[in-house]
Amino acid sequence: MIQLREHQTTVLNTLQENRKGQVIVPTGGGKTMCMIEDAKKQLTESSLPKTIVVVAPRILLAQQLCEDFLELIDNVHILHVHSGETHHTSTTKIDLIKQWVGDNVGNKIIFTTYHSLHKLIESDVFVDTIYFDEAHNGVQKNFVEAVEYHSMYANRCYFFTATPKHSKT
Repeated sequence: MIQLREHQTTVLNTLQENRKGQVIVPTGGGKTMCMIEDAKKQLTESSLPKTIVVVAPRILLAQQLCEDFLELIDNVHILHVHSGETHHTSTTKIDLIKQWVGDNVGNKIIFTTYHSLHKLIESDVFVDTIYFDEAHNGVQKNFVEAVEYHSMYANRCYFFTATPKHSKT
């Protein structure tokens, strides 16, 4: 059992009370742990399978987040949607993403990058919860459309950052 710090407990409670939001916590403040604990709660408290997406600015960070999540979450299907190498299933091909989603019954976590996020839209992946890590990257011109789409259509959507930006430029 992980002992959350007071501000992390506040974040977790706030996520439970709000379907969408921005989480601003300083570097080293435990943003990843807040995501993981929220995901655990979503995956264990529902009788219906969930699809969770974790978005990172770089492939290496997506891979690190996957390792962090899997230290505390098991019994979940994992997909990486980016061009990096991983020992999990990884693809950016729309037909293979659709096939993976259809073939894997149960809870799913998809790790992707801002660069590849649009592939989930093109694959018609329904997202229950999406976490944008280092969310200040999402305002880049090439990413805004996919970020806005997921913020509108995911059941739950959270932007995590230590460096907030409030502009599309």
